[in-house]
Amino acid sequence: MSEKESHPVRNGIIATVVGGIMLSAIPPLREYALKVLGWIWSGVVWVWEALISGYSIPGWVLLILGLLSIIGVVNIYLAIRSGDEPEFMKYTEDFIYGAKWRWSWAGNTITNLWCFCPKRDAQLVYDDSSCRNILSDVRKTDFICERCGNKVIASISGGDKNYAIGAAEREILRRIRTNEHNSSKNSEAHKAIKALNGSELKGRSIKVNQAKPRGERSSRRPRY
Repeated sequence: MSEKESHPVRNGIIATVVGGIMLSAIPPLREYALKVLGWIWSGVVWVWEALISGYSIPGWVLLILGLLSIIGVVNIYLAIRSGDEPEFMKYTEDFIYGAKWRWSWAGNTITNLWCFCPKRDAQLVYDDSSCRNILSDVRKTDFICERCGNKVIASISGGDKNYAIGAAEREILRRIRTNEHNSSKNSEAHKAIKALNGSELKGRSIKVNQAKPRGERSSRRPRY
C-alpha cells in the first residue's frame, strides 16, 4: 500500500480512537449519544412494524388509491419522456441558401450536416477553390448538383467549406431560437424549386415559326 492510500485509513483510525476517548471521558456526552441512537432505532422498528402489519380498509379506498397511483406513474413517465427529447430535435431538415440541408442531433449539438439538391434530392459536391486563389476578390463555396449538369444549387460567400457549413448551422440555430423552424421549411422549399424551374426555362431554346414572305408560292398542290 502506498503512502497516499494509507492516509485515509490512518485518519479514520485516529478519528475513531479520539471519539471513543471523548465518549468515555465525558459521561453526559456518552448518555446523549446513546439516547439519540435509541431514538433512531425506535423509529426504524416503528416503520418496519407499520409495513408488515395488516389493516382493514374498504375496497373502494383501495380502488381509488390504485387509480391515483396509475395516474401518477403515467404522468411521471410522460414528464420524463418529454424532458428527454426537446421539440426542436424533430427538426432535422430545412431549405437554407437555396439547398435542402439535413442533419442529426447528438444532445444539443448538430451533427452530419450536409446539403442536397431540392429537385433531384442528390447529395451536392462543393467547390471552394476561390478561397485558395490569391488573385480572387471573392471568397465563397459553391454547392453543385452532378445530376443537374453540374449546376450550382447554392453559394455561400465568406469562406471555404467549413465556413459554409458553420453558416448553415448558425442559421439553423437562429431559426430554432426565433421559432421560425416551424414555418420556414415549406416557404423556402417553394422558393428553391421555383428558382430551379425558372433557370431551366431560361436555358431552353424556344422555336418560333417564321411567316413566309408575300408572293412566295406554296409548293403544295391544291386538292380537288
